Amino acid sequence: MKLKIGSVQRFKIKGGVLFIALFAVVISVSLYGCAKKSVPSSKVIATVGEKPITVGEFKSEIAKLPPNLAAYLQTPAGSKKLLKSLVDRQLLVNEAIKEGINRSKAYNSQVSDFKKGLLVQLLLQNEVANKVLVTTADAKAYYKKHFLSFNLPLKINVSYIQSNSLKRAQTAYNLLKSGKQFAAVARKYSTAPNAKSGGILGWIKFEQTTPVFNNAAFSLHKIGEYSNIVRVGNNFDIIMLNNIIAGKPKPFSKVKNNIIIMMKQKESAKTLESFVKKLRAKSNVKYFYNNLPTFKSAPQKKVTLGSKKQG
Repeated sequence: MKLKIGSVQRFKIKGGVLFIALFAVVISVSLYGCAKKSVPSSKVIATVGEKPITVGEFKSEIAKLPPNLAAYLQTPAGSKKLLKSLVDRQLLVNEAIKEGINRSKAYNSQVSDFKKGLLVQLLLQNEVANKVLVTTADAKAYYKKHFLSFNLPLKINVSYIQSNSLKRAQTAYNLLKSGKQFAAVARKYSTAPNAKSGGILGWIKFEQTTPVFNNAAFSLHKIGEYSNIVRVGNNFDIIMLNNIIAGKPKPFSKVKNNIIIMMKQKESAKTLESFVKKLRAKSNVKYFYNNLPTFKSAPQKKVTLGSKKQG
């Protein structure tokens, strides 16, 4: 439950919730008490046996938590809750060490995996995340270019070719790719009742048809554009956009943040691919595929998904 008091957002947090949150972040090495160091008494805010909990550790833990929770933990009540949770956590750590869990094979294996993951995470932060910049101008240009992607049409007019055979649908699709008219291909290859009319379905609204057909149809943004082959139930469909009636547009301000996040993800993927490609080029990597183990797998049905194509 969130309570707004003054300019600080405070949270009514049960001890267990805060305790779990502390274990969701990286546990500092100091928890294990591997090296005993003299700590000024003025810096100690609690002790668990011989292990002191210091002001520095306290601040470090706050810095790892989400901003709103961190703000609450810097209040007098929040600070006491955090300190109690740190003490409880240290008690558990001490007990784990006492039982020898830190020397177990399972522990060392997971620590090794964690270290590898953390190294990769920090490397990618330096080489990818910190190098990706998307400005408001970039987002606005993307919004203008992909206007219909962010503004759902009121309704669209579509035609479709339907076949109960993937092979037949593929033949129809290849003809469309070669430049044949959609209506002519529909009349010859569609098995739907509207084949004689060239496959015209007419006007539909969002979610008026089955989910698969709906998603493929409303992913088309240019008149004359047609989908890839999509499996709809037991049939295989190819959908073409004939016309659009636009709905009420969403202003850029409403979708700006989503666009920036999406563009950063795309740019990060490109940057990562380029970075890894350079690493491969300068590294001595050898593959021994003959040594790979073999596994028996269940046969899978081949289904062509509906990505967009331009007709």
